[in-house]
Amino acid sequence: MKVLGLITSPIDPASRIRIQQYQKYLTDENIYLQTKSFNIYRDANPAPWTYRLKNITRINEWRTTNILKSIIRLPLLIQQYKYDIIWQNRLVLPYHYFFENKFNKPLVFDFDDAIWLNEGEKHVTAAIKRANCVFAGNSFLADFAESYNKNVVVIPSAVDTKTLYPTKSDNTVFNIGWIGTESNFNYLEIIKPAINSFLAQHPDTTFTVVSSYPPPKIDFANRRILFKKWELKEENNLINSFSVGLMPLDNTTWTQGKCSYKMLQYMACAKPVIVSPVGTNNEILKEANIGYAATTTDEWVQALTQLYNNENECQQLGKIGLEVIKNKYSCEMIKPKIVSAFKNILH
Repeated sequence: MKVLGLITSPIDPASRIRIQQYQKYLTDENIYLQTKSFNIYRDANPAPWTYRLKNITRINEWRTTNILKSIIRLPLLIQQYKYDIIWQNRLVLPYHYFFENKFNKPLVFDFDDAIWLNEGEKHVTAAIKRANCVFAGNSFLADFAESYNKNVVVIPSAVDTKTLYPTKSDNTVFNIGWIGTESNFNYLEIIKPAINSFLAQHPDTTFTVVSSYPPPKIDFANRRILFKKWELKEENNLINSFSVGLMPLDNTTWTQGKCSYKMLQYMACAKPVIVSPVGTNNEILKEANIGYAATTTDEWVQALTQLYNNENECQQLGKIGLEVIKNKYSCEMIKPKIVSAFKNILH
């Protein structure tokens, strides 16, 4: 079986986690996954020349842009003949379709956020309706998709345990950790008072933020608040330097759609977690004794203090979390669901 994965970008987290990381796992099942980036054709506003052309041809600038997108898209559409299934990550394809029916292939639409809130519900529901199967990152997203497509499979944002796993760290202090992209910086504001309070009470502790660049509202002048630049090849070492991993969230429709990948990363490295009990965070937290829920500043401080004072508990919670990953949220465990869905589409 040959599968074409249409992704936003080779370095985009959603593309990597939802599709790319399964290449080596699916090969073991004689499913050959090739990914192609499609983002250069997405969401571009009409070029200035299309407005000038409109004065001559009377063709709307958006229609001109969509025609151009469709023409540019033709080489990749023609290549679809080589594949049995198209696996599409989010709204990676342009919204306007001219030639798809000519090159019709079974389509899997994959999404791991409440993307209808910022991509436009009309476009997202159209993509869901068009798909032969939908991969939803959690039950909240699946409930939304099932209103428009009856073939919905919950595929968690799994962890590749061949690249994320426990290692011995040289860190000798109690190091609180957070890893994430700039789109999640606002959630750090939730825990900032608790972090400042805890660090003031415990001079032998640090707080480390791992991201592509430093969050602007975090005081890195404080020598015990550290920034580490994210690199894929260093991700495992960085997370293993944590003593505990944090995942704060507010409670909104958007966060209900989050798939708790950050939390799962910590667990894959056998780290205890402290998380906001929102959406999938809360569901995972209820599965086993892997850490603490915290909502208020006092609860964050209390949870941090409990783990700081109990190294054995940290280790035990981490071991349990790792077992949860191995048994439910690893690529190895999710692979059969993906393989089964693909086979059902073709038969």
